[in-house]
Amino acid sequence: MPDPITEADLLAYIDDQLDPARRIEVEEHLAHDPHAAVRVMADLKDRDALRLLHAAPLPRPPEPMLVAADRLERALGWQEFRLKFRRVAAVVALVGFGWFAHGQVGLGITDSEASPKPPAFVEDALHSHETSLLRARMVSQPEVEDYDPAEILAETGIRLPSLPEDWQVRDAQIFPSRYGHSIEIAIDAGELGRVSLFAAQAPAFDVIAPMPARFDKATAVYWQTGQLAYALTGNGSDKALERAALRLSRKLQ
Repeated sequence: MPDPITEADLLAYIDDQLDPARRIEVEEHLAHDPHAAVRVMADLKDRDALRLLHAAPLPRPPEPMLVAADRLERALGWQEFRLKFRRVAAVVALVGFGWFAHGQVGLGITDSEASPKPPAFVEDALHSHETSLLRARMVSQPEVEDYDPAEILAETGIRLPSLPEDWQVRDAQIFPSRYGHSIEIAIDAGELGRVSLFAAQAPAFDVIAPMPARFDKATAVYWQTGQLAYALTGNGSDKALERAALRLSRKLQ
């Protein structure tokens, strides 16, 4: 068993007066004593600051070396400028060609291609929406009788936004997701028609403002608040769906 770490050991550690084996024992002690580690780090900072303050100034390099360094700096600066200019010219040429091709034969970057790729949970939301539409067509699948967001929060840890008064919850299902539970709620949302509100646990903490993701059969507007991700999916007006998703996201703040 190693000898106990004393105050003298800590001072010797700060002054670089310990052999490698004892230094390892001191570092092991600091790894399990945060208060001592904070104090030692502060002393190390003060030690290094004093060493830097009293260090002898570096001698001035010979004059030929300074002249050569100045020439090298100017040459590298001019080379970097030429590289940047060539990159800018290439970008301008490509953009110009893209607009020309778009005007001539309909080529170019569409809005959907320029949009960022939505997170994986949006695809889960789309599949859940399609499942809810399937359940709505089946007489053997009863509608939900008592929608209780407080119970869902208690059982899954997923907080759901309060819904507009004219929205009616028709179905609520819990699914396994990539990172825990997910909730899919089928809603009759007035002018939006049948929509699905999807909520799931996200892999990492983030804040994402509502963003649309358009698919062949539906549009999803997704957002993230902390550790929870949401998506409102429907087949109605994209703009109306975006406005509804924005209202829901604000009710979670």
